[in-house]
Amino acid sequence: MQNVTLVPARQIPRELGGRLCLAFVNSVLWRRSGAGRDLLTDYAAFVRYLVGSGGLDPATADALLETSLPRPAESQAGFGRAIELREVLYRLFSAAASDEQPATADLDRLNTALTGGLGSLEVRSVPTGFALDWAPAQHELDWPLWEIAVSAAALLGSDDLAGLKQCPGPSCGWLFIDESRAGNRRWCSSQLCGNRDRVRRHYHRTHDSGTA
Repeated sequence: MQNVTLVPARQIPRELGGRLCLAFVNSVLWRRSGAGRDLLTDYAAFVRYLVGSGGLDPATADALLETSLPRPAESQAGFGRAIELREVLYRLFSAAASDEQPATADLDRLNTALTGGLGSLEVRSVPTGFALDWAPAQHELDWPLWEIAVSAAALLGSDDLAGLKQCPGPSCGWLFIDESRAGNRRWCSSQLCGNRDRVRRHYHRTHDSGTA
């Protein structure tokens, strides 16, 4: 049986979570620290972040930015909806990674975002079967949110959800899909949070032995 896939397929780096929706959620650095750095400061930064993470092609990004420039109030409102959806997805995926029940209000908000984009999805024939593609809506300011919502819904309803993990770094909290062969990936990045943990444990070992 042929699957209906969403095109274009987004190649998201594993360091950012491996999925569009997770890369979007991971746009806050050191979220758990209480002094995190938000990479999304306005609508333009939101679009540029998606390009940098592989979630948006540059030509579409240019069209979105061109559309947004003469519409500052609408752009600001769209940016507000983006941040709201990001925090909803953070709570949903954090709950899923911990095998906890998600909040009904968060599921409702995701479904609202999905509903907003359904009218712009269409099924078309491709050489491998059929694919869901976006009708000419790439100039709509909310269009990236629709694709992010579809990505989130697809992950929540797939077997890949079993590999969802949340970085245990005390300042981190990034989410990712563990696609390692052994299924033992622990950190968002072994060079960042993993290395910090190794340095911390080494310090405690040497400090404890020195004061024993």
